[in-house]
Amino acid sequence: MDSKYLIFFIFLLTYLESPNLYSECNRGRKAENGDWVTYSIYSGKEKMELKLAIVGEEKEGDEKAIWFELLVRTRELDYIIKRLIVGDPIKPDRVIRQIVKVVNKNRPEYSPAIEVPVDHSDKVDDTLKSFPCFDEIGEKIQYKLGKKKIDAYIAKGEGETKPTIIFSEEIPFFGIVKIESKQSKIDLLNMGRNASTEITEEPIRLMIQDDNKIK
Repeated sequence: MDSKYLIFFIFLLTYLESPNLYSECNRGRKAENGDWVTYSIYSGKEKMELKLAIVGEEKEGDEKAIWFELLVRTRELDYIIKRLIVGDPIKPDRVIRQIVKVVNKNRPEYSPAIEVPVDHSDKVDDTLKSFPCFDEIGEKIQYKLGKKKIDAYIAKGEGETKPTIIFSEEIPFFGIVKIESKQSKIDLLNMGRNASTEITEEPIRLMIQDDNKIK
């Protein structure tokens, strides 16, 4: 998964310059089937939208597996990754299936869903694990999200970017409400519990040859 459409994750790592704000600790509440969140993301001149969702459940032997879907929406493209996983969607115990779809909005008829081998998912895993979590949550506030107020915490980062971070344990997945610095901005747009998949067709199975196994 080395597509350029995952590059947008990298700018998030600029917020990690303040190590006292991040560690293996608090994220948002554990996402359940149907949960979804959407964010607007600005970085320099780039603008995109990010959606995270749990869009289904299946039995995998004696285990419960969930379909975790990640959508990146830009002006010209929708980039979708759909993964059947066991465990936490951010740090899965096991990835069973992985489907990718890139929709070119100018030519949507040439946008097949493709199932790729799960051993080609290291960059997705590494990127998701790099999202922030918080060991010093900061000052408690009431934050207005749409028509309702939620309990949240606000913290100021250090370093060159000096981000302002607003975090809530009521938000699924990462718990991020807002991150803003001089260069970039992430805003929670909306959330709900009625998620549906963006990939409804049967995917094409892609078999990738491992050259290391050829003698």
